Amino acid sequence: MNESHKSLIETVKFNCDVSDAKYWGFYSICGLLMSLRALYISNKGLKPWEHIDQADISKWISQKEDNWEEIEGESFKELEIDGKMYDHFDVDGINGVLNSEGLVYGAGYGVFKKPSFFLADLYLRNEMYGYTVYSVKREYVRDLFISPGLLQGKQIFLRLEPLRALLWDKFLESKAKNNPLLEYAFSQYGFNGDQIVDQEFERKFEELTDRYSGVVLYHEIGEVMEEFPGWAEMIYGADSKGTEFFLRAIKDMLADTSGHGPLKRSINNKDEANLGLCIALLDRYKAKLHLPIRNAFEKFIQDGDWLPVDEARKEVYARLALLRDELVDAYMNKKEKDDLLNKILELKSRFNY
Repeated sequence: MNESHKSLIETVKFNCDVSDAKYWGFYSICGLLMSLRALYISNKGLKPWEHIDQADISKWISQKEDNWEEIEGESFKELEIDGKMYDHFDVDGINGVLNSEGLVYGAGYGVFKKPSFFLADLYLRNEMYGYTVYSVKREYVRDLFISPGLLQGKQIFLRLEPLRALLWDKFLESKAKNNPLLEYAFSQYGFNGDQIVDQEFERKFEELTDRYSGVVLYHEIGEVMEEFPGWAEMIYGADSKGTEFFLRAIKDMLADTSGHGPLKRSINNKDEANLGLCIALLDRYKAKLHLPIRNAFEKFIQDGDWLPVDEARKEVYARLALLRDELVDAYMNKKEKDDLLNKILELKSRFNY
């Protein structure tokens, strides 16, 4: 890492800290603590299963909070590379310079419309459907927002470090044996609850992370293919966390269940492991939207029949496409803000949301 890179890291870190300082209050207490813990692990270059010194992380969090208070009112800085200044969201221009040096810069918006940034080592790069797909491993700096996949402009970022951390948390959850589907999904990758963490485990977990990144990739491809006029604006105009989560859940499930998404790809490839984990990892905000798929997969575990799983995927996609159309129509034709809010409330109650 040369001196110019160190300066770049410091600038990206500053922008990450400014974003966190402005948006940390949008997190629940539990969510904030979990995100801080993950950020600490990343900053220290630890693997998610490595020991964390509680005194050190407590001190680190305290320093982080003090820094937030100092910079909350600051603006984002431009990035200087080889004497030229770049806007902090100019991912095309920045990566046009950094890729040749083995680095990748990512920038975009996460939940709560939070600006999100990272700088990482380039692992793989390829082109799909007119998009540049970056896979990155070691992240030198990032903000609180955790997402294994990020779509910005014509670039898709697959972030293997946050993905590995997510999968590790879910593996621990599977060991508790209170989520049979999650336990089953990990068993398809060759993991069991009694497994010890050794070099062989770490090797297999890296393979799992690489393999499951394909699910993340095809989720992002699904989002690209399912982009709908007015949909992004409606999400960014959400009036509350609950509304934003509901709209994002619909958007994510449309991507997952579309003909270009990861569920269809896993079914076509008869990839039971990826399909099982993809379904098991759907969060509670999507639970009421994907129930037919979960039910079909639980039956698949018993009889091995792929057809009902694909039929359930099509059923969920068709229902959610109609739901999206209703919402976009209400958004485009609203006379008052309450017209859209009332439609969202109506649809949320339809799903007992």
